[in-house]
Amino acid sequence: MDQREKKINALFEDNRFVDWVVNPQSAYAEYWSQWMSASKENAALAEEARQFLLTVRTASQETGREVSPGDIDWMWDHIEGGIIEHNAGKDIPAIQRVDEGRRRGIRRWHWMAAAAIAGLVVAYGLLFEKQSPSRPSVVSKAEPGPMASELVRYNQGDKNELVFLPDGSKVTLAKGARITYNRLMNGEKRDVTLSGEAFFDVAKNTNKPFFIYTQNMIVKVLGTSFRVTALPQKETVMVRTGRVSVSLKGQAQAAHTARILLPRQACTYSSREKGLVTMASKEKIEMEAEGAHEYVFEDAPIDTVFKTLEKMYDLPVLYDRRTFENCFITISLGNEGLEEKLEVITQTINASFLLSDEGINIGGKGCK
Repeated sequence: MDQREKKINALFEDNRFVDWVVNPQSAYAEYWSQWMSASKENAALAEEARQFLLTVRTASQETGREVSPGDIDWMWDHIEGGIIEHNAGKDIPAIQRVDEGRRRGIRRWHWMAAAAIAGLVVAYGLLFEKQSPSRPSVVSKAEPGPMASELVRYNQGDKNELVFLPDGSKVTLAKGARITYNRLMNGEKRDVTLSGEAFFDVAKNTNKPFFIYTQNMIVKVLGTSFRVTALPQKETVMVRTGRVSVSLKGQAQAAHTARILLPRQACTYSSREKGLVTMASKEKIEMEAEGAHEYVFEDAPIDTVFKTLEKMYDLPVLYDRRTFENCFITISLGNEGLEEKLEVITQTINASFLLSDEGINIGGKGCK
């Protein structure tokens, strides 16, 4: 994979880019507009990646299946041809045609990428369709509007990925795992829907219970650590610390009493018995995650800290860069919730913040 392919792959892995491509009301529109205007190379890379994502999304929705290697061959030839024709005579970096041997290697990479991102692209599309009366046929320019209240975080990499939730909880997603949750977790309870396998380290909050929904189970906790497997052939909860309540979905609590699990205990959904089975757990419960568990900054530009927050929580941070260009901060972003982090940051730079579904708005007079 050459540098250009790595850059396109990085766009595929960026949830902000996917949101901008499939959601005309994306709050990241201004960010990507500025990113593309920074250089002609950026503009060419974004257009190529955008066309590919839209084509994968359309193919997945129309056929109801994953795209095949043959589909990718046709898609990429079609996209390359269209972009080359569109850019003819313009001072824009061209897409280079390559020999068939190398093309097969590139196609294998694009096939794997398409298989990984198809579910994410379709999920984003479905979330947007739920909140919009009509869906445009082509996404070209995002119009200002509210961001979807639900957020999808999907691990399309080969290694476990650490995800930070706004309440201070951390989730380690296994390869192919996906969670959906309220963007700010500001309701009466903290709800997460899981597909795949994940390890949860839940921040304690006795006033706001934490619920995880799988296909057949509901897991309820107040603050603890545990592992959940939510696969078609296996649904299991294994507790590392604290207490976890597991019950069946769609059935009255009186008819099926919830199972209370203690450390080193596990509960599995039995499809044959249509019920829950508890047992002692001898498996390793923890999951190692890629990426930093804590971010430490020493006299760092505030712009660097804000970019890290965007990455951690998949929320845009909106502020006037010129106003805060002289602001530097020493801080550690660890186990606190998002609001706690923002309170410390804004107090340090004499600013204020407003947290909403549209993102994090920072106001103030800046630093002298």
